[in-house]
Amino acid sequence: MSDKKFKRVLIIMSIIFLAAIPLLFLLSDSRDQSVKEVENKFGISFPKSVKRVRELYKEPDFHGDGEAAVLFSVDKADIKEIESSLKDYKVQNDENVISQISTCLNAVKKRGFDTSIDLNNEVYFKATSDNVFNNMYGNFIALIIDEEKGEILFLQWDT
Repeated sequence: MSDKKFKRVLIIMSIIFLAAIPLLFLLSDSRDQSVKEVENKFGISFPKSVKRVRELYKEPDFHGDGEAAVLFSVDKADIKEIESSLKDYKVQNDENVISQISTCLNAVKKRGFDTSIDLNNEVYFKATSDNVFNNMYGNFIALIIDEEKGEILFLQWDT
């Protein structure tokens, strides 16, 4: 390959590379990582109106990884769409599951994550491990949706 041809190929490759950077940036998902994490864990897609308000990270302890919580805000118009995509995870009068979610909610509140969301709202639950002892799940994730306030609380419990 001649020097002239080599320079031409190199210039064309440089132009393609420089044009790809802004294109990839425009196509990327710029939402907060915690929104994408919840989407992946539940296998759903949140509307663009879902925004992270605050987050409480896991605090490892002797028995396991602990608990975590993320509070999201969402447009009230998008809540029905979210609830329909979560219908497979809806808690239907299962006192054992509600008790476990309540324990996790109380644990995050005790760590200073103050929220007005309670278990009287729509509750969704997903076990994240096969470890079940006396109908108690070792690891799980849960979503509590408050339609009136336009808030979603994500809870994660790892033992």
